[in-house]
Amino acid sequence: MKLRRSALALGSIAALTVLAACGTTSPATDETTTATGEPITVTDSEGNDVTLADGPAQRVVALEWAQAEIMTSLGIDLVGVSDVAGYTSWVGAAVPLTGDPTDVGQRTEPSVETIADLEPDLIVGVARSIPDAVRSQMEQIAPVLLLENANAADPLGAVTDSVTTLATTVGKQDEGAALLDDFTATLDANKARIDAAGLTGTEAVFASPYEDGGNVSIRMHGPGSAPQAVMSAIGLAPAWPDAGDEAYGLSYTDIEGLTALPADSWFLYWANADEDNPITTYLEPNAVWQSLPFVQGNRVEPAAEGIWVYGGPASLGAFSGDVADKLGA
Repeated sequence: MKLRRSALALGSIAALTVLAACGTTSPATDETTTATGEPITVTDSEGNDVTLADGPAQRVVALEWAQAEIMTSLGIDLVGVSDVAGYTSWVGAAVPLTGDPTDVGQRTEPSVETIADLEPDLIVGVARSIPDAVRSQMEQIAPVLLLENANAADPLGAVTDSVTTLATTVGKQDEGAALLDDFTATLDANKARIDAAGLTGTEAVFASPYEDGGNVSIRMHGPGSAPQAVMSAIGLAPAWPDAGDEAYGLSYTDIEGLTALPADSWFLYWANADEDNPITTYLEPNAVWQSLPFVQGNRVEPAAEGIWVYGGPASLGAFSGDVADKLGA
């Protein structure tokens, strides 16, 4: 899926880690069980148990980039990944894939035959990763673990939960805890940068302009989105208050809708080297855009090039540093 055609403030990630550990895995997932290769049971996004009968997975296929990123961050060489080229373009600058994973098809359109040939012992993704028509076929190949896409009620908690669960499936609990600790430290460091620059409380929004049927649409990341949660965690205030959808915290507007943004806000937009610049392509020719106070004040910056803002701790930590850079902190 090409992005243009698609798709709370953090109190303490350490505390979220504790919460996530209490309810995402069964008692069979302690370190002793993992070490002996006894069965591991975790819980998917629908509350169903998924059991790895032979202990930690060794050959993992990831059908969604967030799970691919987290597994890679845990030190796992995946045997298969959906849309390897897309991952490399949108995620790879922050978390490059290791090993030589086979491309198993597009996200939401995986190749059952390709995955079967890889002989995985675990397939991970999100609810939309596998069409209902092929779910039973996938489950005949290997255990299928589908996690939450996102959760606007607790975006960073959802990330923590995914890390904890995925780390358990591959016997990397210590690495998972370290990944979350690093995320906390990164957010704290960038929060200190924002504060030192006198930018705490500055209103900012992260957006993604694109063309939709000849019209310009702008995907706005509200307070329940992972990008805004990260920006809030480092001391910035949401310039776009719309809560958006229940999963990703997204809403949509047009150029005229941007007049609702505070005059002194920052407008950060998703950039990708492989795509046309959305500002020069879609917005700059428009007189309304040119009249916006934050445009006239030069508070428009590209952000998150090569960073998947719907990803795991490594990507979101990189996003926090990029935001601090773009605001001059």
